[in-house]
Amino acid sequence: MKKVFITGDNSGLISELKEFLKNKCEFENSVSANTDIAFEITNYNRDLKFKNLNEIENQIPDDAIIISSSLCIPLSQQLRFIKNFKRFFGIGIYPTFSSVKNIEVTKSNLSSPDFATAVSEIFDNAIWVEDRAGLINLRIISLIINEAYLVLQEKTADAKDIDIAMKLGTNYPFGPIEWSERIGLDLIYNVLQSMYNEYGDDRYRITPLLKERYLEYSVTHK
Repeated sequence: MKKVFITGDNSGLISELKEFLKNKCEFENSVSANTDIAFEITNYNRDLKFKNLNEIENQIPDDAIIISSSLCIPLSQQLRFIKNFKRFFGIGIYPTFSSVKNIEVTKSNLSSPDFATAVSEIFDNAIWVEDRAGLINLRIISLIINEAYLVLQEKTADAKDIDIAMKLGTNYPFGPIEWSERIGLDLIYNVLQSMYNEYGDDRYRITPLLKERYLEYSVTHK
């Protein structure tokens, strides 16, 4: 089994990833010269992410793989903090990701094909996507949630009815308001902001009510 180290700022997400990988990996409590794969799954705290990546690179062997969350901070923006580009990959990981039954991974033009093959072997249902803010799943989910908060803001329906209508009409596992609470408004907000910064498209502009709820969330989750 591969020896795996996972670090990040969300203990629940670390536990979910461990459960997702438990049949293929042996988990380490600290990064070391014996680590085969290191995950850094901080999604939007840049200072913490780059600090963790630096510590990982200084301790793992040259043939070990680094996989970093790239939903809010695309891989291209993380490369300047990496010395060995060939072994560096991105991943789309967020609370409830395992309910989708697959995982999105991405690479840069500097990533090695041999290392990419090794990454594919880690996950049974890996989907390779381009290095873009939000990747695919959370990009679409965030847009749905943003629109749902606009409907809520306009008082077209209450949160419960919005969730029921979407679950019945689309067969989604969760309604959009419920989904935002499970994933975390902080992550939804930062994914939308990252996409707006990258594309400058108004469809990624954050709904005022969602921004208001995010600011409230930020105060209560310090």
